[in-house]
Amino acid sequence: MNVDTTKFTAILDAANSKKRVSGFTHDFYNYPARFSPIFVREIINTFSNPGDLILDPFMGGGTTLVESKVLKRNSIGFDISSLAYFVSKVKTTSLSTKEIEGIIDWSFTFIPSLKCTGEYTRPTRWIEEGYLRNFTDKSIWPIRVLMEKYIHAVENLDSPPNVKNFLRAALLKSGQWAIDSKRIIPSTDEFRNKLLENISEMASAICTINESKKIKVICRNKPARKIHLDGTFKKLGSPKLILTSPPYPGVHVMYHRWQIQGRRETPAPFWIANGLDGHGLSHYTMGDRNQEGLRDYFLNIKKSFSSISKICDTNTIIVQVIAFSEPSWQLPKYLETMEAAGFTEFDISDSRMWRVVPNRKWYAHQKGSTNSSNELVLFHKLTN
Repeated sequence: MNVDTTKFTAILDAANSKKRVSGFTHDFYNYPARFSPIFVREIINTFSNPGDLILDPFMGGGTTLVESKVLKRNSIGFDISSLAYFVSKVKTTSLSTKEIEGIIDWSFTFIPSLKCTGEYTRPTRWIEEGYLRNFTDKSIWPIRVLMEKYIHAVENLDSPPNVKNFLRAALLKSGQWAIDSKRIIPSTDEFRNKLLENISEMASAICTINESKKIKVICRNKPARKIHLDGTFKKLGSPKLILTSPPYPGVHVMYHRWQIQGRRETPAPFWIANGLDGHGLSHYTMGDRNQEGLRDYFLNIKKSFSSISKICDTNTIIVQVIAFSEPSWQLPKYLETMEAAGFTEFDISDSRMWRVVPNRKWYAHQKGSTNSSNELVLFHKLTN
């Protein structure tokens, strides 16, 4: 299946874009290995029409769902991570003008009064279950105290869940800015100011997707291998486009933790997002990256896409962005696994598109030319 020259050039230009992830609600959280919204937008425009259904079986930070909503496509996303579910849900949930005004009024009244001193109710359950692990350093504890007080106040608001989730998302974004992989932790004044800045910017951003209220956006905190069990597809039909970025075979991506001043990890993002974790890295990457032959990874990819094949029809197009630690054998194995799951690769031109990860540059190579630092765009359809 070849697309016309004009469309292929537009896709290639979008793939080559060096602009950072931004616009609409994309900046709500810096989810690892995020899609480029520009690329996502072009793929959606090329392979679907308004009113069509778009599926992202590994939705991550929800880029596909946000762009689908703005472009007036219905969408459904699945992810095994409750953090991904939370982020995607907040990014795609509209708020009323009254709710936004209430968020701003409360935030600019309460947050300036946040102090590290004084008694308060600590999140005992979360502490006992280890969600604040490595979150107690002297340099971090003042920020942590503000976070604990903020979350306690949010949970006691007489507000609907979507408002509380929005306020938690603002804290998640601010906490990531302050702590994740940072050597110098900001002061409490800097943190309060950043939190207010983020709430203001996020409130403005949510307005940009509010006009798409009639469009369906469904988020599921479920693994891709159970997609065929979801009754939504019986109501909405098969997706016209599946646009996703599955876990990369043998590539280390920290989806579920923040790094605390070095290699120490904390599951604190799940506490902030009010979601359960308790799993190791291999749970989110479909297998141990050091396992010989990555047997578990490819078994899980087969199960996932076998499930996906059951809700597709012959018009469904699958577009994936994926990277390989050792592409010389992993790419053929991945394509073989896709075939075993019921899908056949097709070309949109005479070359493949590869993204160079270190400097975020995209370019196209002839088939067969690979590099472990590249991300690849793959196109598939159901096998006839």
